[in-house]
Amino acid sequence: MSDPTVPAYPIESVDRALTVILAFEETDSLTIVEASRLLGVSRSTAYRLLTVLEHREFVRQDKRTKSFHGGPALLRVGLAAVQRSDIRVALHPLLERVVAEVDETAHLVVLQNGDAFYLDCVEGSKMVRATSRVGSSLPAHVSAAGKVLLANLPLRRLDELLSGELRAVTRRSKVSANSVTRELNKVRKQGWAINDEESEIGLRAVAVLVDAAATGTGIDAAITVAGPSLRLTPERLLEIAAILSTCVVDFADGSP
Repeated sequence: MSDPTVPAYPIESVDRALTVILAFEETDSLTIVEASRLLGVSRSTAYRLLTVLEHREFVRQDKRTKSFHGGPALLRVGLAAVQRSDIRVALHPLLERVVAEVDETAHLVVLQNGDAFYLDCVEGSKMVRATSRVGSSLPAHVSAAGKVLLANLPLRRLDELLSGELRAVTRRSKVSANSVTRELNKVRKQGWAINDEESEIGLRAVAVLVDAAATGTGIDAAITVAGPSLRLTPERLLEIAAILSTCVVDFADGSP
């Protein structure tokens, strides 16, 4: 019996290209051998397909390892989509409320493979403050938002993401899977995560989860507040974590 979800007249080359693009939801890189196995085609056919995708900037090849990674066109298309997405519209009032409460910069963040991707921002009013990172990303294990999103993943998916190289961004970044796992266990218990100068020296951040049910979009997100380390002391981070948690609970309950 045929699958009713499959188009009646599939265009094989298009389907193969889309299969490769969608593979980057689950992996950071593809070799020619891996692409040929994924598609069930010869290595030469896989190479020709990857070459076309590279020409259109949907993939880029690492000249050292010869493996292919997601290219800038993926980011451009993804960013254009999220700029019109329901999740930004739905959660922007929450960002505004958080900033009204704490007067520090707040971001809306989602997980993109192993990265924390910054979708939306409301800046605080202070002259010295964290600025917008919308459209950029950080390795999830060095950001507060990324940590709460990682902590909410199924353990199998989390193990996959932590099995690769964990890149250091500052000297305070954790780069071993064991140390990150221990921190994520703590995040699950306490309900919030902290970035203590792990993504930028002189900056601290705290984040809480807004789960898929609360966002109303089927996507888990995080709200994070960041600011100068001198102002966001450990005590102040705890205060902001409590405020964030209250704001998210009120948002999920539909309270103003």
